[in-house]
Amino acid sequence: MSAVREPFVQPGFTNAAGDEKEMKERHRGRPRKKEDTIQPWQFGRAADALCIYNEARERGDKHSVAVAYTVDAMKQCNPEMSISRTEVKRILTSWQSRGSHTVLRFERKSLSEEDIQRKRLIREQLATLQGKEGLPLPTPRDNDLPRNTVAFTIRFAERPNYPRHNRKTPSE
Repeated sequence: MSAVREPFVQPGFTNAAGDEKEMKERHRGRPRKKEDTIQPWQFGRAADALCIYNEARERGDKHSVAVAYTVDAMKQCNPEMSISRTEVKRILTSWQSRGSHTVLRFERKSLSEEDIQRKRLIREQLATLQGKEGLPLPTPRDNDLPRNTVAFTIRFAERPNYPRHNRKTPSE
């Protein structure tokens, strides 16, 4: 069924010139989003949440404690970003669902001073290349570098398995 409706002319409805005005019916409710797409800030939020949650679970925290820790850590690092326990659980179900064997794993790595200097050097080289070639590259700003002290590694991996700490041992 087509989502676009044909325009119609309402009888007796005229504009200032006396012409009957064509009206289009609008769909009720909230406009639909494109399926299977997310905004870049949502991708970054999901990456942060998954990293923090997986780190907490690897330390041995229970699921509920790890979810609460994820919310607290994200609010502490970035107070203006909205995040809740429910949103962390939604992120987990969409990115690391129980039925999937292979998932996208996000891992954080703090950059050393050497890495930051290397990044600064690359940005300076890009700026000189921009001047030589006339390429439309963004100009580097020095105030961006101190904020970017964390790098993400994204890879496909097996879904992490965090067994219960009080599970029964299999009898042999």
